[in-house]
Amino acid sequence: MNSTQSNSSTPQGQTDDISVDQNRKRALGVTLFLFAVVAAFSVYLINYWLSDARVDLTEQNLYSLTSGTEALLDRMQEEGTKPLDVTLFFSETTGKTLPKFIKEFLTYDQYMRSLLREYERGSGGRIRLDFIDPVPDSDEAQRAADLGLEGKLINQDGDLFYFGLSIETQTGSRQVLPFMWPAEQENVEYEVSKALYGLLWPQKSKLGVLSSLEVLGSASDPFMAQMLAAQGKQPSPKWVAIQLLEELYEVVPVDAAATEIPADLDLLVVIHPKELPKKTVAAIDRHVVAGGNAMIFVDPYALGDQAPQNPQQPWAALQYQPASDLGELFAAWGIERVPNGFAADFDLAVRRPVQQFGPAESVIVDMQFTGDALEESVDLSSPIFRGSADLRMLLAGALRTTAGAGADGADEADASQAGDSDLERLPLIVTTEAGATLNIQPGFGGAGGLAYTDLNNPAKLRDSYSASGAVTLAYSLSGQFPSAFPDGVEYPDREAERPPNLPPGVEMPPPADAQMIRAEAVPADQQSPATVMVFADVDFIGDQIAFVRSPFGIVQAANDNHRVLLNSVDLLLGAEELMAIRSTKRLDRPFELFDEIEAQAEKDTLDREREIREDIETFQQQLRDKQTAITSRNASLFQKEVQDEVADLNERIAGANRELREIRKSRRQALERQESGVRFAVMGWMPIVMLIAGVWRFTRRRS
Repeated sequence: MNSTQSNSSTPQGQTDDISVDQNRKRALGVTLFLFAVVAAFSVYLINYWLSDARVDLTEQNLYSLTSGTEALLDRMQEEGTKPLDVTLFFSETTGKTLPKFIKEFLTYDQYMRSLLREYERGSGGRIRLDFIDPVPDSDEAQRAADLGLEGKLINQDGDLFYFGLSIETQTGSRQVLPFMWPAEQENVEYEVSKALYGLLWPQKSKLGVLSSLEVLGSASDPFMAQMLAAQGKQPSPKWVAIQLLEELYEVVPVDAAATEIPADLDLLVVIHPKELPKKTVAAIDRHVVAGGNAMIFVDPYALGDQAPQNPQQPWAALQYQPASDLGELFAAWGIERVPNGFAADFDLAVRRPVQQFGPAESVIVDMQFTGDALEESVDLSSPIFRGSADLRMLLAGALRTTAGAGADGADEADASQAGDSDLERLPLIVTTEAGATLNIQPGFGGAGGLAYTDLNNPAKLRDSYSASGAVTLAYSLSGQFPSAFPDGVEYPDREAERPPNLPPGVEMPPPADAQMIRAEAVPADQQSPATVMVFADVDFIGDQIAFVRSPFGIVQAANDNHRVLLNSVDLLLGAEELMAIRSTKRLDRPFELFDEIEAQAEKDTLDREREIREDIETFQQQLRDKQTAITSRNASLFQKEVQDEVADLNERIAGANRELREIRKSRRQALERQESGVRFAVMGWMPIVMLIAGVWRFTRRRS
């Protein structure tokens, strides 16, 4: 009996244990299920609460909108604008079948999607976003073509690759970005916001462009285009800088012989005012005195000002002076462009080959402002430099204040000649303290000085260079401008014909039968403060310096010069939103260590190179003298002696050239040593450090 009860009790206990285990498992399962539900609900709540939270960890804030775009979106909400339809077309399906360089567009597409979502989020519902993959032969592909997007042919079947943007209002107005290249990514936010701005506020300010160059293109005049075609000449194209301005503003030409500046202009842009007649100079003076803002670009040597070709006098082109100035106005404003003065700076010099297959040299009149040099030389507190990381100026002039305008040691008694002392003169761009002003004369020069023929000789420019302190390249003048013609001005009703060989700066007397016209000065009650920006470099905004044409035929910005132009126009017109959008930084990450090492090495050997080149010139002159002294009469008498002297001079010249090559070789070796050190640090030290750390960790765990 006892035995039976004992045996029956054991299974009962086991059953109870099994029941307890099952209950525990069931409770654990319910707990896990509830935990999963709570976790999912918590994730939903967190996502809902933090849906507008964003963290951009990129150094340049690439995925964040600039303050200008945010101001534009806020303005859309404040004014209650109608919703806009923004559609991004990207051929993702087609792109997957293409080579690697096309597939790189995928990264750009992801960036664009993130950026446009920021637009949508910041617009408060006034931007409706859509993403379309235009597969070939689909309705979406046809829609992309109808909207004006550019499709790139990718195969023999006629399939097109699309990557563009369409922005459309409810009334049917439309702006498109036909095709977006990855190289233009740094400017894409500005392009999108500019399109929005143009659709929502289409009223354009009016800019007047006055120039001695064909910056507006000769093809704009049909009669001139026909005349050029009849002569077998191609019309000059419109400057890219002008095309950029035309996208935002109404750009109208102002005659270089105008007697009045149109009163309805919002801004006057003067480019290369070369030998303007007094009536036009006086018109500019009245425009500024009456409160009209202006931008003025002068130059001691404008690349776009080509000398007229005369086959009868081919050397006359070397005497041509492609310079411009507004001397009378500048004198009244208290500044001047140094006559024949060219700004130079060894620390800012661009290193580039000057001759085909030649070595790279420092061209001290070709200056690039980037990195620390940009912070030192550019007034970054000015809004016109927002977003600028790289500026370049070639053959720029030198500006300075005149007596009575705040110059050091100025005599206050000369203030009447220098302009109103209340006029504020702020330097915008200067060289570093290693700057200098080179005096370069037209033609062949003389007396050992520099001439235009030396502009392609960087070594001779460096030999004449001596650091003398910062040189001003651009000024901002603001306040009430004094008139250069306070008593008015008289000018003939027609100008006399100018002889072709007349030197620049020489005024022609009016024709004997010309009638004089008098233009009165601006009355005191009509005078108003104004702002004028003066740049001593026309090529700063020219096609040759500010822009570059890619192998695909696309014109791209070579630097940030165009940003300074557009920012300046926006500032003078008051368009703060677009100016702030251009503050986006560049996306490239330059490795500046090697450039600094190379520049320092060249600076250390500058004096020795100058001495060697002077020795070479001396030896060559002595060699020419020896060869000239040999005549048929004394050749046999002094043949052996002269031959020995000539051989000795040739050996000296060869030895000096060898030393120059050794100096360049030592610079390259220093750079290569640094490059090897960096390469070893990346490919050598880091693996060694990781190996040591792994061995130490392994030993620690074993112990």
